[in-house]
Amino acid sequence: MKRILLTLAFLIGAQAVMLGQDGWNWPEDPDKKNKAMEKNALYSDMLTAEKYEAAKAPLDWLLKETPDLNPSIYIQGVKVYENLAETTTGQRQKNIQDSVVLLYDLRMKYFNDVENVTNRKANDAYNVWKDRKDKYEELYKIEKEAIEMLGAKSFSSNTIYYMDAARRYKLTGGDLTDLDIIAIYDQVQDILDQMLADGESAQKIQKARDYIEKLFNASVTIDCNIIDTKLYPKFVEDGKQLEDAERIVKFALAGGCTSSDSFIDAAKIVQANTPEFGLSRMIALKSKASGDMEEAEKYFQEALKYSEDNIKKADVYLELSDLASKSGNKSKARGYAYDALDADPSRKEAYTLIGDLYLKSFTDCKGGQDVVKDRAVYIAAYKMYQLGGDANRMNVAKEQFPSKEDIFNYNYSVGQEVSVGCWIGETVQVQTRD
Repeated sequence: MKRILLTLAFLIGAQAVMLGQDGWNWPEDPDKKNKAMEKNALYSDMLTAEKYEAAKAPLDWLLKETPDLNPSIYIQGVKVYENLAETTTGQRQKNIQDSVVLLYDLRMKYFNDVENVTNRKANDAYNVWKDRKDKYEELYKIEKEAIEMLGAKSFSSNTIYYMDAARRYKLTGGDLTDLDIIAIYDQVQDILDQMLADGESAQKIQKARDYIEKLFNASVTIDCNIIDTKLYPKFVEDGKQLEDAERIVKFALAGGCTSSDSFIDAAKIVQANTPEFGLSRMIALKSKASGDMEEAEKYFQEALKYSEDNIKKADVYLELSDLASKSGNKSKARGYAYDALDADPSRKEAYTLIGDLYLKSFTDCKGGQDVVKDRAVYIAAYKMYQLGGDANRMNVAKEQFPSKEDIFNYNYSVGQEVSVGCWIGETVQVQTRD
């Protein structure tokens, strides 16, 4: 007790020096001023000694009688009330928690400093109210106000708290839709992007993103129905903005919802603004699957422009070869197959594609005058299948080779070179099927 009294005397003496300093608005009445100095010294000493219950009474006197004394009574007051809230239960605990938030409102009322105090208020309001269902709506509004006011000047923790406040409010019957939650998710992600650009720790930002991702997934189940019935109609209604398109693409990829027209439409907007290999190839594949060969070729060609990876290029060339084949342009299809081999010589299936083109060309290329010459197309196909290592197709092609009788009748010999005309333009050596 003697130590406390000595400390109190020291603090009162020190506060006498404060009289001439800026920032302290001591009462003009000498008696009230002395009492305020005493109360301030007493609660400060109790706070230092971590005797929060003893600090409360003198602090409350200051808050009531000298609310504009100095910001410190609110700053230190939060510490007193937060620590009391941890050791109190029942209604008193709730009252003390509410007082924490109220202290920030009073601090803004008497000392302005709105941005700084709003940031801190959002942080502490979450800590004291996160388990209070009766406060979820108010907590959500506090977090929303802070984020919208401060943006990237917010504490990174407040992006997490905003997402969680929205989650808690929505799941307990609050007036928030899935679209609202999605918009909040996008909003805080954009803010984290800006924080990172402003020099915030990448590890810290990623930690916030990980929390937010979990909270978002616990708030909304993104499925194809939400994309098609909620996100896409809004996308169209708002004039197909890039931001909405990016949202649809992101969620469609995450939810495996890439087969719908909604995804393709949005993906084309994204690709037009931020072109890249993966998305252009995906659009091409989906267009091909839906039978839109012209669009498929357009986006496959675009995909080639955005990759220096020969393995990826070979994949695209093989797709283009298949497209050209389906469109009946065999020469073009063969050209793309050879492009695939130039890009990646290990893609032996390209030879098989060429073999199929040859095999299907018998009817179109036969002259009807020379059976051996006509059937040489199968020998050309066989060569390609052999290069591709496809034994089954080799057998199919060989079954259509000229017979020994054909060779005799048309005056050929095994091993003799013969030209395969038509679009094929190959030279092969005569072989027989038997």
